[in-house]
Amino acid sequence: MNVIGPRKLSYGDVFLLCFITGLSVWVSLEAWADMYSRALIDTENGQALFAPMVAFYLFWVRRSRTQFIGYNPSFTGLAIVIGGYFALNWGIETNTLVVWHLGAIFMLIGSLLTIMGMGFLRQFAPALIALLFIIPTPGIVRIALAEPMQELATELTMGVLDGIGVNAIKQGLVIQVGNPPIDVAIGEACNGMRMIFALSLVVFGFVFSAPFRSEVRIGLLLISPLIALSCNIVRLVMTSIVYGFSTQGFADAFHWYSGLAMIPMSLLMLFGVIKLLTWLDIPCMKWRLAFV
Repeated sequence: MNVIGPRKLSYGDVFLLCFITGLSVWVSLEAWADMYSRALIDTENGQALFAPMVAFYLFWVRRSRTQFIGYNPSFTGLAIVIGGYFALNWGIETNTLVVWHLGAIFMLIGSLLTIMGMGFLRQFAPALIALLFIIPTPGIVRIALAEPMQELATELTMGVLDGIGVNAIKQGLVIQVGNPPIDVAIGEACNGMRMIFALSLVVFGFVFSAPFRSEVRIGLLLISPLIALSCNIVRLVMTSIVYGFSTQGFADAFHWYSGLAMIPMSLLMLFGVIKLLTWLDIPCMKWRLAFV
């Protein structure tokens, strides 16, 4: 029985693919420039700088699947390009930035699918979805998340400080530690908003980098806010203690570097969750290795 599939990409196909994707980026260049300029000047959108790397990594771990991909033109991909173009124009006309940015992403994804077909989406969907993290977080979403996160982080930090015997006073979203008291403003520097979407990107990359079972992937994605909050609480507790019992210069440096440590900390927590599930004999992978 002969099985007919997409033919391998020729040099002409590769040229056509590069031309179409390049054209889609050129048409939406202003939106791409806006997304990355926002990421460079606003640390709360910093995940946009790492999203392409995560997307490439997710593509790389699936590179063996490229044998199933070839030249397979798709009208669905062309429809996505057209839809992205209309979203691009509607977003800029109505000043709806998230739609404007989303249109640029869709045009790029649609260009790939136009040449390589929906099989490319089936094989590399996580890598394509990771590109959506390039889109800056809408202001209304940040405002809706910031206040409850600040309040919860302040309450939990105070609870931990009281539990370990550190003398601290809570005034609104400010914690006073030490003698004389030093103010640690949760709402200004340590509310976790600067890292929550970056941590979400890390969790997304982690769960799709290995053949986890679908329910495990969903569970890890659902607990990603809890992981982000836990990392932030650890940082807040340590930062509060350092500000209260050390010099200002050392405390400022500690605050900066502890922020960089949140992503490695979140990865350690994810590995810890997987180890716990394995210890409980809960299957995490789609298959198990047999050792004889």
